[in-house]
Amino acid sequence: MNVKERVRDSTIGRSIFRIPERVTERDRAAGHWASFLMHLYPVKVRRVELTFKYSAFLGVASLVLFGSLLVSGIFLMFFYVPSPANAYGNIQAIQTEVPFGQYLRNVHRWSAHLMVLAVAAHMARVFYRGAYKSPKEFNWVIGVLLLVVTLLLSFTGYLLPWDQLAYWAVTVGTAMASYVPIVGDQVRDLLLGGPTVGSATLLRFYVLHVAVLPVALVALVTAHLWRWRKDSMLTTDEIGDPDEPVAKLQPGLPMTEPANGEPIVLDGKRVLGVVPGKPAAGDRKELSDEDPVMVWPHLLVRHAVAALAVLFVVLLIALTFDAPLKEIANPTDTPNPEKAPWYFAALQELLAHFHPLVAGVLVPGAIVMGLMALPYMDRNPRFGPEFRRIARITFTIFMVIWIILTLIGFAFRGPSWSWVWPWEEWHGEL
Repeated sequence: MNVKERVRDSTIGRSIFRIPERVTERDRAAGHWASFLMHLYPVKVRRVELTFKYSAFLGVASLVLFGSLLVSGIFLMFFYVPSPANAYGNIQAIQTEVPFGQYLRNVHRWSAHLMVLAVAAHMARVFYRGAYKSPKEFNWVIGVLLLVVTLLLSFTGYLLPWDQLAYWAVTVGTAMASYVPIVGDQVRDLLLGGPTVGSATLLRFYVLHVAVLPVALVALVTAHLWRWRKDSMLTTDEIGDPDEPVAKLQPGLPMTEPANGEPIVLDGKRVLGVVPGKPAAGDRKELSDEDPVMVWPHLLVRHAVAALAVLFVVLLIALTFDAPLKEIANPTDTPNPEKAPWYFAALQELLAHFHPLVAGVLVPGAIVMGLMALPYMDRNPRFGPEFRRIARITFTIFMVIWIILTLIGFAFRGPSWSWVWPWEEWHGEL
């Protein structure tokens, strides 16, 4: 009897481990369904989903970064009062007097920036894989909402240090709201609590940042994971002749017990089933990328490694670079240039060339609505990249343009929004 069995068979072990040890894959599947935490995952996934190439584990990275934000944010809340008279001094005290305060603030700051990148990259990866198509359309919509809430969460936290960088970045960002037709001024006043950024603004942004938006994000993440877990039983890979039309597998179709460990195939789709027991040694065959494998331990171990890698990167960046803190906010001292946060730099660059209604309202509104409508407008039944050239090229062109605009607005704009070379005079701020 090994150490694990001895622990499980002890009085304390039996009080903790209520589930018997699992041997066959059917046993493991039953244990999976009986576990509260494991139930967030499907029992099986395709072997290709274990690879880094499939998803780059960007969803895991986003969750780890959100967890990092929660832990570090709770720590910072113990030492922070959301008022103009105290906020800046609190941040200084956190950095100089609180043990590990500077380091935890660094972790929080860089986790926020990295989470924006991870969520955006995750959505792009899902698009290129065609995983927004039926039956996963609504989960894509939830993903778009997650991106919007992530941006708002980062933006509301931007003001809390109450320094010049934060004050004027939020001033520029909220100014766009006033151009919303009919309700623009009301929306801006609701955000600011008055005509300008002040104490009411700081309090409202604080409440949004530590309560409203985190609750919304947790709710959306829960729904997103649940839909992923349910939809994962319906794969989106094409079987058979690529020239034949592919019938879509709709949820709720009758399913039969898999035979000999083979996945069920309905209407040209593979459905991952529970394999009854292990095949005999002589019957084993080499698995293909489309064959199902157990989530535990194959996928969970890889997710754990990816989570540790992301956490290591965040901790390393926080150890290397300090979060910026400029002079205390001064409404009478306008910096030149005034810059929005880097993730809104593309919109600010557009504002230099187009009317604010177009650049600040119509363009971002069209992007969000277009992304949400994408799975319902795309009638192409194919999922493979080779069958979606027009969609891939269009999306890639959009991504390249947006990245270029972001780089220009962030790094190549100086006083009076004039062009400057970043290696000659740096005006970018994180």
